Amino acid sequence: MFTGIVLKMGTFVSLERKSAPTLTVDAGELERVKLGDSVAVNGSCLTVVKMDRGRYKFNLSPETLRLSNFGDLTRGSYLNIELPLTLQDFLGGHLVSGHLDGVVRVRAITKGAGSTKFSFVYRDRQWKRYLIHKGSVTLNGVSLTLSEVAGSYFSVEIIPHTLANTNLKYLKVGERVNLELDMMGKYLYGLANR
Repeated sequence: MFTGIVLKMGTFVSLERKSAPTLTVDAGELERVKLGDSVAVNGSCLTVVKMDRGRYKFNLSPETLRLSNFGDLTRGSYLNIELPLTLQDFLGGHLVSGHLDGVVRVRAITKGAGSTKFSFVYRDRQWKRYLIHKGSVTLNGVSLTLSEVAGSYFSVEIIPHTLANTNLKYLKVGERVNLELDMMGKYLYGLANR
């Protein structure tokens, strides 16, 4: 379980597409992390299968490859890193499982005085039921609040601190971004529609 509050940025080293696809990330030393632990990488909950001097390897399932932007990355691309929530931590964002729903594409970026507005296009029309004005969404592992929801796109306003400390500052129009819809919203919708 995560909160969508990014600890640090790491960099993409490689994606080996063998029988067991492996993602390698350079994240420097991650305190308390050991083999078998979960780490959120761009919002995807991944298991550490190897670690050596700040480099971490994670196996990827075919579904994770299909639902993520990992296949789009180039060497040196920045990745948001978050460690799992502990019982002593503050819940500063919202509850995030690290189980991606898919990707959205950057539609527009508008810089403002106090924040930057990012708009994202999505294809899966079923997602709209989980996207509510002032509700939560996780993009590349960052907990954000929806400021606008339309028929095929939504927007978030990102404050300077969040922009400066996450890989969202490197986004360009047309890029794909990992998405996790609000977990509580999905559960409530599922319960109400049984």
